[in-house]
Amino acid sequence: MKGDLLDSASLSKCLEGVDYIIHIAGVTKAKRKREFFTGNVKATEHLLHAASKIGHLKKFCYLSSLTAVGPSTTGIPLTETAPCHPITTYAQSKLEAEHHCRHFADRMPIVIIRPPAVFGPRDKDILEMFKWVSYGLKPIIGSPEKTLSLVYAPDLAKGIIQASIDERTIGQTYNISDPTIFTFASLIDYIATLVHKRTIHVHFPKGLFYSMAGIAQFFSAFGKKPALLNIEKARDLLQNHWVCDSRKIREQIGFQTSTSIYDGLNKTFQWYKEIGWL
Repeated sequence: MKGDLLDSASLSKCLEGVDYIIHIAGVTKAKRKREFFTGNVKATEHLLHAASKIGHLKKFCYLSSLTAVGPSTTGIPLTETAPCHPITTYAQSKLEAEHHCRHFADRMPIVIIRPPAVFGPRDKDILEMFKWVSYGLKPIIGSPEKTLSLVYAPDLAKGIIQASIDERTIGQTYNISDPTIFTFASLIDYIATLVHKRTIHVHFPKGLFYSMAGIAQFFSAFGKKPALLNIEKARDLLQNHWVCDSRKIREQIGFQTSTSIYDGLNKTFQWYKEIGWL
């Protein structure tokens, strides 16, 4: 079915006979800040309005983001009850969309999912890390002690489905991630073993990285596509700890990831090679 998320009326036919709605669509890159709010907040609000007219809807699952909460200032993995301090426009738009979901919670059963960094076949963001390493470079952005949580995309998909169909998740918010916390440096080292490359450290201090982001953002203004790196993305990448605690969904409905991050990286690498991206 085809519909327009910015046109509530066009969604009604799409939702006929629907039992579950999994809202994954969103804007992750944009040239203008208002585009984040249009694609993430207005689109979600329109879908919620259309969904609220379905009397038999069993669950509305909204895919948010760990960025809606913000980074951990201490390195301690954040739980779902941590205060929200989004640091980018994208993150603010995801948090505002969460607020809209909760506003509709008395009209339909809703669950919110907050994944950290997601990777897997077809993903183009982590591809950049593979490319750096294939050139023999080990980028260190900001602190060399940077830590992060990750989730392999097929595992996230399974978690989304399980959270959607389980009645115990109504009104809940869940982090879905691999339970292991990784250092950014260790992940780069593992990628280097996959591509069989010796790497040299390339450290990007905060000032230099912001300068690079500013230049990229400036030149993107003359093109059609948003820059891969801009000031806000730099702020995101320079944080020391993007880590979350995923025990809640494991304890409440028994969901666990089934693919280790290292196996996921290997499968992603093999896919990149097969498709010709590396």
